[in-house]
Amino acid sequence: MDTERRYGYISLMILFICTVVICAGSREICCDASKRNKMVPINVAGIELEIELATTSEEQILGLMYRDILGDNEGMLFIFQKEKHVSFWMKDTRIPLSIAFIKADGRIVQIESMKPYSLDTHVSREKVKYALEMKDGWFKAHNVREGDTVKIPRAEVR
Repeated sequence: MDTERRYGYISLMILFICTVVICAGSREICCDASKRNKMVPINVAGIELEIELATTSEEQILGLMYRDILGDNEGMLFIFQKEKHVSFWMKDTRIPLSIAFIKADGRIVQIESMKPYSLDTHVSREKVKYALEMKDGWFKAHNVREGDTVKIPRAEVR
């Protein structure tokens, strides 16, 4: 193998190693499952909960990905600037989840189950202001149905 070719392979190998190290480091920083977002008290059909908020696009993109556990009454509330059709998937999400799509007035208009690591999209049938992700089956286990309401303190939404 000539010298020029050898340097080319070595350069590619160094580039590959640097890319892996940088990506691994950034994943550790941005995807640390032990880091939690701000928490907010909400009321889901009469059930008081303390839920994690996802208000920024970064928080919403990350969602509950890379987490290994989620407590029975833990979840994440996604808050959008205005009512719109929203879409969720489960890429890199290890925990089976249920999602409730919620109008600005707090009315649940749709509930769906989502499978871990699935690339299937779950799209709201109506424009919504909020989406609430809980452990799969939580809504059914607590007899929460479409049409029920979620109360979110206005001061916490900002």
